[in-house]
Amino acid sequence: MSYKFSKEELKELLVDYNEIALKDFNLPSKVCIWDETLRDGEQSPTVYLTLDEKIHLAKMMDEIGVKIIAVGFPAVSESEKKIVKTIVNEDCKKASIVGIARPKKEDIDACIDADLQEIVVFMPISPIFMKTLKLKKEDELSQISSAINYAKDNGFKVNWVSEDGTRAEFEHIKNVLQTAIKAGAERVVIGDTVGVLTPQSTSYLMKRIKKEVIQPLNKEIPIGIHTHNDFGLAVANTVTGVFEGCQYPHTCINGYGERAGNAALEEVATILERMGIDTGIDLTKLPELSAVAEEYFCQPISQYKPIVGDYAFSHESGLHIAAILAHPLTYEPINPKMVGRRREFYLGKFSGSKSIMHALKEKLKMLDLECIPDEIIKKIVTEVKQKHESKSKEEIRNSFHIIKNELNKITKGLTDKEFFNIVNKYAQPFVPKEFKPKDEK
Repeated sequence: MSYKFSKEELKELLVDYNEIALKDFNLPSKVCIWDETLRDGEQSPTVYLTLDEKIHLAKMMDEIGVKIIAVGFPAVSESEKKIVKTIVNEDCKKASIVGIARPKKEDIDACIDADLQEIVVFMPISPIFMKTLKLKKEDELSQISSAINYAKDNGFKVNWVSEDGTRAEFEHIKNVLQTAIKAGAERVVIGDTVGVLTPQSTSYLMKRIKKEVIQPLNKEIPIGIHTHNDFGLAVANTVTGVFEGCQYPHTCINGYGERAGNAALEEVATILERMGIDTGIDLTKLPELSAVAEEYFCQPISQYKPIVGDYAFSHESGLHIAAILAHPLTYEPINPKMVGRRREFYLGKFSGSKSIMHALKEKLKMLDLECIPDEIIKKIVTEVKQKHESKSKEEIRNSFHIIKNELNKITKGLTDKEFFNIVNKYAQPFVPKEFKPKDEK
């Protein structure tokens, strides 16, 4: 299809403030996507994945170019250890399969039993967690050093993750990261565990880590960033981290994850590719990966979700459609084909007669019905618009409530009352007498 504007004209008609704003940044030419869907993603409320589902998703991610796939926590249980071991032995071609461990010998031993070759050692390092776990700063540094040394002695490639690192004192962040690196960690990751960062604070923190932690060591240590979406900023913070030099952005398919979720794989990869940063991801395979994960998680994604949502490349407004016909970049940031999608026009209340006529004429061409007179086409257009506008809002609202009720059935959790009734059922014999109701004493 020929458009109104040529590529040369578009360069003059479109101002790219991303290019202007980032011209002084030393952007990485390439990053490696580290995906957490099978670990952190599975912590989405009410979600669990079968072994076959995990294997299928791992293989799909491996095929599209994900470099690191976190698959579980072997020390949690024997069944979890078996799941991790099975996935490890599925022989992914491109990706490295990793499991996680606390800085404890028994956790690392469980990773040995799971046949892992690469692991993630993690520990919360913020003051609130240290007080909760009754740990001192010196205790943490000692445990980190001992655990990483033990893991290295057993042949593991080790990554370090500072859980809740974005709420820790910077001096402790520095000591923790340098301790991990000196002990043999090959990558270090900062975790924004409760999603409190903004792009500005992400930029500030990453600059300090590079300048005050990494540079004094005089060695190249890749940095990763793990963000949560509690305030809707997971993708923005992850992308900002990459702009500041993080080579290992953490993601989850469809943004799944505990609470409000994690940075969405499809959004992070597409934004970075659009900025000229090679992610190694085959973007055209993202819709299929998204759809499979959506079915396995039983967590429907929004039709308006960026990149993979049903309406991400759809248009109804007459003004928009008219502009799109002049050139898609008027109302689209990228060509849908870049991410394996197709543009769709919806005919309805806001379509405008000209856009409907154009769409209709295109369809008639395909059916060899170009001979239909314009006055007949206009009658068809009028009825299309009337049909959409006459649809009962009450009917639409009823459908909405049915959908919401069905969703509640697959995502229902326990209320506080239900939870404590179960606790009371089993814990009552162990409750001290002074806390029991009078009639039970």
